[in-house]
This record gives sequence, C-alpha cells and structure tokens, in this order.
Amino acid sequence: MNALKSLGKLVWGSGGGPETVKLASGVLYELRPGAKVERRCVFKDAELAIRKTSAAHQYQLVAVRVLEEGEDELEEEDDLDDERAFLIGVELRFAATAFEGACGFRWKAQDGAAEYEYIADAETVDKPSRDAFALAVGRCAWARKSRRPYTEAPDDEVQRILCQAEDEELERLLENVQIDDAELEQIAASAPAAERKEPPAAAAAGQSSLRLPPEPSAMADGEITTSVLGGLYLFDPRSGEFAPVAEEVALSVVKVERFTYWINVASNDRSYVSQRIEPDMNAVFNHDHRSLIWNHFSGSQAYSFSVVAMDDTHYETLHQGMTRAAYETLNQEPWEKVSAASQDYLLDAYEDDVEMLPRPDSWDDDDDDDDDDDGEQPLRPADAKTEDDEDESESESESESEEDEEDEEDEDESDEDEGEEDKIDQIFLKKPAPRGVKTGRDDAEDDSSSEYEPGSESGDYTEESEPDNSDREDGGDFKEPAAVNSKLAVGYKHGRSFVVRGSRIGVFKHTDSDDIVFDTTINKIDDTHGKEFTPSSVLLHEQDSSLVLMNQQRPNELYRMDLEYGKVVEEWKVHEDIPTVSIAPSTKYGQMTSDKTLVGISHNMLYRIDPRLGGDSMVVQNEHQSYATKSHFTTAATTEGGAIAVGSAKGEIRLFDRLGVRAKTALPALGDAVIGIDVTSDGRYIVATCKTYLLLIDTKLPEDPAGRTGFQKPFPQAQKPAPKRLQLRPEHVVYMGGPISFTPAKFNQAPDGSGSENTIVTSTGPFVVTWNLRRVLGTGRGDAYHIKQYADTVVADNFRFGQDRSIVVTLPNDVQSVKRSQLAKPTRESLMVRPPGGPLAGGGGA
Repeated sequence: MNALKSLGKLVWGSGGGPETVKLASGVLYELRPGAKVERRCVFKDAELAIRKTSAAHQYQLVAVRVLEEGEDELEEEDDLDDERAFLIGVELRFAATAFEGACGFRWKAQDGAAEYEYIADAETVDKPSRDAFALAVGRCAWARKSRRPYTEAPDDEVQRILCQAEDEELERLLENVQIDDAELEQIAASAPAAERKEPPAAAAAGQSSLRLPPEPSAMADGEITTSVLGGLYLFDPRSGEFAPVAEEVALSVVKVERFTYWINVASNDRSYVSQRIEPDMNAVFNHDHRSLIWNHFSGSQAYSFSVVAMDDTHYETLHQGMTRAAYETLNQEPWEKVSAASQDYLLDAYEDDVEMLPRPDSWDDDDDDDDDDDGEQPLRPADAKTEDDEDESESESESESEEDEEDEEDEDESDEDEGEEDKIDQIFLKKPAPRGVKTGRDDAEDDSSSEYEPGSESGDYTEESEPDNSDREDGGDFKEPAAVNSKLAVGYKHGRSFVVRGSRIGVFKHTDSDDIVFDTTINKIDDTHGKEFTPSSVLLHEQDSSLVLMNQQRPNELYRMDLEYGKVVEEWKVHEDIPTVSIAPSTKYGQMTSDKTLVGISHNMLYRIDPRLGGDSMVVQNEHQSYATKSHFTTAATTEGGAIAVGSAKGEIRLFDRLGVRAKTALPALGDAVIGIDVTSDGRYIVATCKTYLLLIDTKLPEDPAGRTGFQKPFPQAQKPAPKRLQLRPEHVVYMGGPISFTPAKFNQAPDGSGSENTIVTSTGPFVVTWNLRRVLGTGRGDAYHIKQYADTVVADNFRFGQDRSIVVTLPNDVQSVKRSQLAKPTRESLMVRPPGGPLAGGGGA
C-alpha cells in the first residue's frame, strides 16, 4: 500500500494529471489468436500515453507512432495512420506482460475481436516508469467506473482493478500451454488416413533402395517454436521421383539462440535431418500439396527432402513457422516488428503457387515459344522424345526457316550499310588477337594480321600483349593466365560486346547469324595518372562511344574511357564524402542517347551524377535523396521514363518516380541481399536477383483506374504486390550437385517501345537459365525454366541488345553466343555436372 501511495505521488506530483505520464518508446502489436498471422506489428516505434476526453471522468489510452527522420516530409497522399486510441475502463483488462524477454502491457480492444500489446524499449523505459504508468491507467479506469475524479481513487480499489487483469492474463497463458508428445501422437493416430497427401510424382517404392544422408550425430537443441507431423519423402535421382521414407515424422523448428534456427526431422525409429535454416536450403512451399521441399547438403552430395503435412492446420503452422524463422535469421530482427501487410507479403513470397495479377491483355499466346510444362512430370532422359517434342521441333524448324528468309532479305540492306561498317572497323582498330582466344571465326576470312588459329580450343586472354610461342604447349593449348574474364557489357550501336579480363578489355563483334567473333583488345586500363586497375563495374555510355568504369580501390571516383582511342580520358570526382557502390543509366536505354548524366547510389543515398559540373562534386544538388539510417543500397535500375528501382543488402526494394524525393513504394525485405535488379521499360515488372532465387514483382496497382504502378503512387497498406519467386526446383539441384548462386538476372531489351520484354536470363555455376515471362505470368509458376550446361562456370551473361534470340555467355576463359532455342527443359542428363574427363557427378543417392 505504501508503494502505491509513493507511486501515486510520483504519478500525480502536485496538481498534475494522468496526461503527464507516458512511455516514450516501444513496439505496438495487434494480436488475433487463430488468425493466419496471429501477431502483427502496428508501429515499430510508438509512444504510449493517456489522453483526457471531452466527457467527464473518461480517458483514452493512446499509442502514437514515432516518425523516423524525414518521414514528416511524406506527401499527403501517403495517408499515414499514426495512432491507436482505446477508452480506458475496467473492460480494457490492462495488464503487464512480456515478450521475448522484454516487458510491457496488454489490453483488449473495445470490439473484443483483437488484443493489443505494447512492448517497451528496455533501454529507455525502466520498471518504475512502467509501474507508474500502470497505476495511472488503473486510476483512470476507476474514475470511469465510479464517475468520480481520478484523484479520489482509493489505492486498494485501484490495486484490485489491476490485479484482476493480471489474474486473467495468467489464466490465458495457462490455457495456451502446449500439449505433450504423447497427446500429439494420439491426435495423429486418430487423423483420417484420407487426409494425408503425397507430393507430386511420389514413388511407390520403399525406402530400402534409397541412399539416405548419414544420420545426424546430434539434433539441434533449444526452444521448439514450431512442431508439425507429416510424411517424409526423398527425391530419387534414378527414377526422377520422390520416394517415401517414413510414413510419419515430426518436423520441428528449433530456436538455438537469438535469430538462429534449425530444423529437426525425426521419426520414432531414427533421426533424418538436423539442419540450419539458411538460403541454401532453397525451400519451396506448395499449398495445394501441403508440402515443403528443400535441399540438404552432406559433404559433396546434394539431397532433396519433402515433408507433406498431415492436414491443412499443420501445413499453415509449418509455413508460418518456417517463414518467421527464415525472416529472423536473415534480417536479425523479430518477426513481430514486421507490419501486417508486410507479413502477408513475406508469406506469399515463400509459397510456390501464389497468384499474381493477370498479365496484360495485349500479350498473346502465339509467340510463347516454350512448350506447356506443368512442372509436375518426372524427369525423363534427354533423348526420350514425345509427340509434343516433335511438334516443337517442327515449329522451331519453321521459325528458323523464316529467320533465314528474313536474313536473306536483310542482305541488301547490309550492302547499303557497308560504308558504315568500314567506319566501325576504324573505330575498333584491328589488333592481333591475344594468343589462345577462341573467337568463333572458323568460317571467317583469313586475317594474316591476327594470331587467331581455328584449331585452338582455348578461350584465353594471355597477360602478354605480343605473341610469344614460348608458352605454347603441344596440342595447340596455352598456359592458364593469371586473370580471367569477369564483367560483360553488351553494346547496341556497333554490335560490339566488351569483356573485362583483369586490366584488359576484349572487344567482340556480333554477326548477322547471331554468332560472336573476337575483334580487338584494349591492352591496358589505367587512370589519368597512369595507375593500372581492374574495373569492378562497366557501363556503356553516350551512344556506346564511352565506357564508364568503377574502381573498387577509389569508390569516390568514376572513369570515362573513350572507346575510339581505348584509353581513360576523364576522371570524375563524384564527391569526396560519397563512395559510389553502383551506377545506372538515367533512363533504361540511356546508352543509346547523348545524355551525359548517370544515376549513382551509395549505401544510403541516391543521386544524379553530371560530369559537366566539374570540380570536386558532380552530384546534382536538387536531385539526390539520402536516408538517415544505413539502408545498405546495393544495385539500381531505371525505366524508360527515368523511374528508379533500388535494391539493398537487407532485401528491401524501393521504387522512386524521380530523383530528389522519397520512395513512392518500399517493399519489405525477405532478408536475402539483392545483388542485381532490372525493370521492364514501362516499369510494370521488376526482377530482383538474390543468391538462390529471383523475385519477380508486378508493380501495377490493383484496381487503379489509371493503370498506375508503384513507381507513381504508393501501394495501399493492405495491398502489397504478390511476389513470385523464380527458383530452381530442389530436386534439380540434386543433379547439379551443389548450392545455387545466381548472377544478376536481366530482361531482354525492347528499345523500340514495343514492350516486348518477355524473357529473363541468369546463370548459376556452369548453367545458363531462362524463364519465359509470359509463361510465368500465365501459369503462376516460377519453376518452369529452360537450361543449358557449359564446361566451365558462367561469370556473366546477357541477351544481345534489342532481341532475345541469342545470349552472350562469358566463361572464365571464353566468350560464346548461344541461341535461346538451344536451351531446353531440364532432364537428368542435361543437369548432371560433368567434370572434365570424369564421370557424371552430383545427385545424392544416384
């Protein structure tokens, strides 16, 4: 009682009121038990206060969102909802609570449909402050109940009001205690067998013929946050199907330590998996089959497991538990801090069969050259043809014949351009090809000035700039040089592509038949002071007359190489305090214009670079936007109209309609770093590259009569776009023999304004992979792709400019052009990794 009196003095002071008591910082959650998402973050940072109403003896409990720096400058159309208010009374059931070791308060909404929880910031709100606030709320509840001034509230009645709410909170916690394993087994045994589903193409064969990974020596130990029952299956590389392993297993998500989760899979007979949750798992959820499929790596072997949940309830529990664990692992922050709309966005992103908006009506199916593939058929041998394959072959032959006819018609036009071609050859001065470079000019005219030899199978650039046969070995091969190919820039104007190899650049020429041949070498890249360097990034500029280079050792500067002379002629000092991490053209096809400006990003800033400003700063003053916190920007891309998409190391994607303003749309972070981003000309679709998957996003606003996108107007809070993960199927990864690591994905270019970007290309290891955009949007499936394997790792790839018939593929020691029609649906034979001179590799249990 004395404590209450002293707190009362602390709360009221001399003549004060409850409005003076507040908690300065905390997180506000909305709780809806039994909903799809039970805990939703309303405000990441909020102040909790008491406010007097116009009615006598009545007060409100008010949670007010604390705006981050700069957020008060948001435009009015953002329509921010910045507070929640609740009438204080006994029915509020205001009680102390705790979440993840932090203390706060819990209360009921007036409609009884939801509860709210405020978890105070432990660093700024101490226990005496929380106790004083609870006492103030108790006094206000007594005042409303008794219709008397709060200053007359007896301490014992206030204490009774608070204790009643505390007792109810304790009863609620006891009701939610989990049942033990014996009860779970009893429930599972009573479940109808008809409710259990097998994964697609599950084999009838038993476990005996499968080669399982070694049994874990120990299972992860910690707090079990999710536990479900289901059947366990393992992908059999020999049959190309999933085979049953155990009729009933328990899959548990275990919190080993803060933001570190593992999954344990075990039956009554043995343990199967104890694996850390991380991106290399390549996890895929499928609601229709109630399944989770993922990769497990043991030594050099890759496996693909699947757990099929026993019923819909177990599947939803598994989906939410795994998504939460993956988010916290990657973002290093609690799932509860994520807003309700963002949680739905993340749950959709981790599910394979999520629906997207319909594709544009203007897209016809006639030009979809991929055959229909439902993705659920077993893998078949590469040489086993079906009727569909024969029809497709005939169709492709007809297409190739039509293309040949078009090429013949174009020959007359090429004669007219012969003078222009001569001018191009003067710009790209002929030099002897570096020894050992595979140029693809087997059928080209003999060039006595070139050291290229058709019999050579090597694709090397050598470090020496002059021919020297002393390094040549028997058989026509050459010694491996110290540097390898690393970057690729595909030009438009002169039909050239540029490949960075150490401090040298190889220039390659595209032919009318979609081949690529070596043209010349820029032998030395050095700055204006004569210091040699290796570019970390290259960007064609000013109608392909220049190449803008980035030097990782000097991030505050850019370098312009004049391609007519093959030398760096300008050094641009962007800003002494702004290290540039990535650059992009001011518009998607800016390289086709004489525009001299670029878009640059640092870790927390987006800005326009204009080299004409000169001096020590080339950042345009009214065209930059910075963020107070570290946003960790990594990559950017622009639309034809100059809108900008920016990805970050946290996985966030921001959409800007122009430079100098805050983002119109900020899409939540899945947690995986965005290492590359591209956008269609009209801004409708974005493809963001993460290490193990691509994220395809439709930016069109739902039900917007003007057809606007997220670049032009923010998405409604409850209508975030449904993202589509494009990823390799875990069972295909088994054949490929190792984790996935994608190169930045690109759309094909459509500079003619036709909006015909319809293919996406990327690579991982020795595989080039393409997705047909229209096929993905038409079927809603992200795992139907075509693929081609090379003998070495693909370091960079992109479509030839202005079309998607051919792809430029850069290997460590070779540059090739491949027709997209040569990529095929994955088969066991096409996916098995072939070591040089060795047998097929990859495939756990093969």
